Amino acid sequence: MFDHLVDAALGSRASAAVGAWARVENAACARRLSAMADELDAMLAADGGEEREQWCLDNWDAVAASVGAAQNVSLGVAAHQLLIADALCHRLPRVAEVFAAGAITYRMVAAVVSRTRLVRDPDALGKVDTEIAAHIAGWGSLSVDKTQTEIDYWVDRYDPAAVRRSEDRVRGCHVDIRGPEDGLGTADIEARLLATDAEALDQRLEAMAAAVCEGDPRTLDQRRAAALGAFGHGADRLVCACENPDCDAAGVQPSTVVVHVVAHEESLADDTAAQWDGKEEPDPNATQWTEMTITEALTDPRPPPTGPATTPPAVILGGGVLPAPLLAAKIAGVAKIVPIRHPGDKPPEPRYIPSAVLATFIRCRDMTCRFPGCDEPAQHCDLDHTIVYPAGPTQASNLKCLCRKHHLLKTFGGWHDRQWPDGTVIWTSPHGQCYTTHPGSRILFPSLCEPTAPVMTRDSTTSGGNDTARTLAMPRRTTTRAHNRTQAINNERARNQPLVDAEAPERNRPPPF
Repeated sequence: MFDHLVDAALGSRASAAVGAWARVENAACARRLSAMADELDAMLAADGGEEREQWCLDNWDAVAASVGAAQNVSLGVAAHQLLIADALCHRLPRVAEVFAAGAITYRMVAAVVSRTRLVRDPDALGKVDTEIAAHIAGWGSLSVDKTQTEIDYWVDRYDPAAVRRSEDRVRGCHVDIRGPEDGLGTADIEARLLATDAEALDQRLEAMAAAVCEGDPRTLDQRRAAALGAFGHGADRLVCACENPDCDAAGVQPSTVVVHVVAHEESLADDTAAQWDGKEEPDPNATQWTEMTITEALTDPRPPPTGPATTPPAVILGGGVLPAPLLAAKIAGVAKIVPIRHPGDKPPEPRYIPSAVLATFIRCRDMTCRFPGCDEPAQHCDLDHTIVYPAGPTQASNLKCLCRKHHLLKTFGGWHDRQWPDGTVIWTSPHGQCYTTHPGSRILFPSLCEPTAPVMTRDSTTSGGNDTARTLAMPRRTTTRAHNRTQAINNERARNQPLVDAEAPERNRPPPF
């Protein structure tokens, strides 16, 4: 079937070729998801489906990490794809057939999986699957809302309590913050709040935006955005930007949070007030960590090796690029700069836990978790010895950032890694695939990736993962993932049942013959 789709696309021209290749893309996506489901089934079969399901890093996490690394996507993205793959394989085989034929898109399939999630009865699910598969190919031109309505029609026909009702939209409340990706220093926020909370927030932002003097140069929308940012820092008012020292709304409010930023020293304006942490003057050849009330920044006093004409930007750990002028404006008057030294050829530290200086260097060099595709910020990660301590020393060439999930995966999941003095890490999966990751600072801050002292081990054959697993126990779940999903479905159906009962008289009324 797939080869036939490819042949048809190769023989098409113009807009017909676009449609033909779209079907090839859909069919390829279906096969990708099928491969994910096969890997999950193989993992469950090998484990017996019992022991590992009680681990904090269960079979689902292990497979999600594997397919995430293969696609270079985060664990969350891979887990969502695996959820859809598992549903197509075991719950919606007829819809899966239509998908494999290239007739529907991944977006459509994701909607079907989501809207049929509450159907528990196998007979009802089989009927819903068959009916949707028979009609879904004609829904491609419908809007998202209309597509959901079509799916809900068939769910309601065979299992009314399984309809994802609009009255329960409150369970979809969320706040998503997408970091800056365009280098302009802004981020997007998407949220769904309770109506009362949304109204309260709207009024609060309006009041804060109106509390500055008439000399504030910002528009109302800009002041409202700044007020939301001030909210995030724990402030109860918006600082006026009029620069008039006599303004009642002027002045700097201390922040209750810390944001980590990596920057070249020249990115900070000369008049930026800064306080060195320590009595010694900074080493001109050293990397420096700037700690501010609202932000922390690593500053490199050496100019970028490429010698750009413009001042280089900063990078928020776990976020995006921050232009130098914006960085200087945000830290003015509140910066605290802490010197950090590149380890160079220094010998290993004589202990398991790295010093604060070494730990900060590792986090700034790596910026994120070093597992393929993972973007967990370094400040939220563990510091992992690539070669297990004490055979592997505590030094920069043997340390890297790993989020807790991927740290457990390395320890118990059969993954192996090698690390070079410049911070490059080469991973090998349990199936033998190799993936290479580089420190996050490699492009904008290459001086942080200059080689450090090579690792000298007591036993060069020592492997990190297996030796550690002999002495550590995997943290265990209080309830399994399957139990949690079943409970969530039962709870949502229970909330739907009163609505179904209220509709029963109308639903059971005989047709007007």
